Amino acid sequence: MIIAVALTAVALLVLAGLAWTARLVQVGNLDALSLAEKVAVPEPASALDWPELRVRAVVRQPTEQSVILLDVVWPTHPRQAATLLLALARDDVRSVPLLSEWCTNHASVAPRRLDGAELELRRRQSTDRVRALLMAEDVVPALRA
Repeated sequence: MIIAVALTAVALLVLAGLAWTARLVQVGNLDALSLAEKVAVPEPASALDWPELRVRAVVRQPTEQSVILLDVVWPTHPRQAATLLLALARDDVRSVPLLSEWCTNHASVAPRRLDGAELELRRRQSTDRVRALLMAEDVVPALRA
């Protein structure tokens, strides 16, 4: 009886280790694919073409709760910043707190274009994602010395 319980415990530990390894491989692949897509763009004109961005501020519009402003910066080029006007789904209650958490934690975020004006922001080393429609973008080009 004790041997059966011990074998079951060992089997569960092995399965948990394999599941954790599979998750780490999945997240690593997402990060690698995101970076490979961005390296092909020589001079990004849009914040969505940056290899990574950091969220500096999340501002909800007082008149329309599903519309938010994001102030973002390219961490390796801190003088290059952008303001994104995004439309979230009307029933989306998860995205604003998630973006605010990323802002507070200075998280590295991988932007990705989807169909049309749709975009996805994914926190690196994680599977947390925010989907939205890009309504407008204002990019501040980096100042050249």
